[in-house]
Amino acid sequence: MDKRTLEALKASIEKWEKNATVERNTEALVGAISCPLCKLFMDSCCRGCPVMERTGKPACDDTPYDDAVEALDVFLPAFHEAARAEVEFLKSLLPEGEQ
Repeated sequence: MDKRTLEALKASIEKWEKNATVERNTEALVGAISCPLCKLFMDSCCRGCPVMERTGKPACDDTPYDDAVEALDVFLPAFHEAARAEVEFLKSLLPEGEQ
């Protein structure tokens, strides 16, 4: 993993850690516009993104992200739980020694 990707991954983890503690759903940051990884890889249809490398699918399909988005407008505790799952998923993408 190159330095830019690692920095974007760490920034994405930090964003989701904050999402896991928001007090109102309007404070949550979701979507490609707020994602450091998306900003880096969106123009290439997610090619090179560590999320897509793990799942084999673009747009964070088959990750806890989908559950977080679904829960956001329905039940904040469910969003927090999904956000924590997203943090754990993203941390699992860190290279050994970076965790």
